[in-house]
Amino acid sequence: MKRLLLFVLIAACVKPEALLSQWICIGKDGKPCTNKDVDEMICQPERAPANLSVAYQVRLTGTLFDPTGAPINFDAVRPDHHSIVQIKDVKSGQVLFAVPLRPNGEFEFESVPSGEYRLIVVWMKDGKFSRLPLADQPKALICSDPKECRVSTIITFHGTDNPTDACPPK
Repeated sequence: MKRLLLFVLIAACVKPEALLSQWICIGKDGKPCTNKDVDEMICQPERAPANLSVAYQVRLTGTLFDPTGAPINFDAVRPDHHSIVQIKDVKSGQVLFAVPLRPNGEFEFESVPSGEYRLIVVWMKDGKFSRLPLADQPKALICSDPKECRVSTIITFHGTDNPTDACPPK
């Protein structure tokens, strides 16, 4: 097993596109991994760094765009889901603030205290949150205006074989 893992790492260094294939998880017993196995191997070590820096308590508004420049409207894709923008505490992962993402890609938080946060977009269905399929979270956003902060960012998308897509939103 160690030899196989070493081979994969060497292959990835020599030929990075080797890691762009579909992944599969086989447990120690030779059976497919359970959700708990995946959580321990992939979800727990996943980093969720701050991507929102707020210098002063402000009203925070923003717009999310796709790579073509069109406003993000995930609810049109799945009407039974609702897109929510969350501001989370980086250390605990606790949701501090949450607002709906409007169909035109805009969101608005009335008052966000100064600090370092994680701003993410999630889907909500039946009171449960999940990651947006194939969507990466916003990159670094900085609010330095003492009264109001307006941000806009592009949400990028990745391939279908990203193992963290099965993890809870972070």
